[in-house]
Amino acid sequence: MRANVLSIPALRDLKAGVLLFQQECQAGLDAAQMELHKIVAWIEQDRPAYWQGQTRRAFDKVAATRAALASCQMRTVGGHRPSCIEEKKAHAKAKLRLEHCHEQLKRVQRWSVKLQREVDEFRGRIAAARRMVDQVLPKSVAMLDRSIAALEDYAEVVRPVAEEGDG
Repeated sequence: MRANVLSIPALRDLKAGVLLFQQECQAGLDAAQMELHKIVAWIEQDRPAYWQGQTRRAFDKVAATRAALASCQMRTVGGHRPSCIEEKKAHAKAKLRLEHCHEQLKRVQRWSVKLQREVDEFRGRIAAARRMVDQVLPKSVAMLDRSIAALEDYAEVVRPVAEEGDG
């Protein structure tokens, strides 16, 4: 491989750019992993706990509205049983909410399984990027260091020879 290097300071600037790129990559990879951890915790811990609590509340509400409906249906007003429309609506609404909570729990479980597959794939890709940042970029910096040193040594050797020829 050949290079037409016209400026040693340009190589130093390139090295500084590579080092900055490495730092930014590491920060970006760290941030991505932190966000991933937050998402996993939200799907696998927060949401199941939330929907389990909501399911318990919904179950209690169904029991309470069932009791209210039964109490209403046992009453008689002037020899007639009331229609208990409000109690029936409240009970039906409570049952729908309980059904919704059960469905949400199932969804969270399905998403948790899908998320694990995606997380595994993401971690594999992140590992490849980390290897590049942790291994390839330092090797590139070392190569630039060697090139800069060699060019500086060469420039020092050439300069005195040129000066002797002039005098």
